Amino acid sequence: MRIGLALFLAIALGVGAPAIDPVVTIWYRGTPAGTPKQEDLNVIRALGFVAISWPASQTKSVDALKKMAATAGLQVMVSDPPKPATAESVLAGAERVDFVVTPQNSPALTALAWRAIAHGSRVIGFDAGVTNGAGLENFDRSLRPWVPAARTISRHFGANNRLIQVLRPGPGVLISPDAVPGLDVAMLDADRSWVLVATNTSSAPVAATVRLPAGAPYALWADLLDTSTLAMAGEAAGPRWNLKMDANGAHVYIIDKKMK
Repeated sequence: MRIGLALFLAIALGVGAPAIDPVVTIWYRGTPAGTPKQEDLNVIRALGFVAISWPASQTKSVDALKKMAATAGLQVMVSDPPKPATAESVLAGAERVDFVVTPQNSPALTALAWRAIAHGSRVIGFDAGVTNGAGLENFDRSLRPWVPAARTISRHFGANNRLIQVLRPGPGVLISPDAVPGLDVAMLDADRSWVLVATNTSSAPVAATVRLPAGAPYALWADLLDTSTLAMAGEAAGPRWNLKMDANGAHVYIIDKKMK
């Protein structure tokens, strides 16, 4: 069974919004460093991104950058140097997190981004770790391996913007065993809906039993990332989810609170 994204959003939209609009931003430092170029910005926008981060130390070119970014259709965030976030540090719930992309963390970017959102972050920055430009392309203009994942994350953020705005901590869940390396499961309140964000940031598959609070709906939860569905075992103690996740996997399940 496949359920349209429009239905997910229709049941999830709530009221109110935080000060920061959920967004994915790409670090851009100019070419050469400190000198913005319209062509660079056009490429970033053409790849599907809607925002860039510019070093706060490069104040001289900010006005020119903002004009070029407006022409390209990009939002500009002038930011302090990124503090590389990890699977553990995002649990602190900072409003903004930056992932400095490395060969080690690039396979888990989707899981890292959604884990950050589940714990309260609303701005996700990706930094290629280059001293100039944005580092999205190789010399032959092919995309670097991590860019498709970042593009997909940005697209999901755009499609689910209002849903992310209203997310807030929900009831706790019980996980057995209680310390599965790389696994995090958060149940979130989206006003008229519940959202479950499960992420595995390890390089190996994981399995666990997840117990939701008594009375929570047990079927059918629908995944915003791939529109697959999940049916749990309905039990008096609460729905039981026999979770199995691939390495570096992520699920963002949603259900109407009134569904049974």
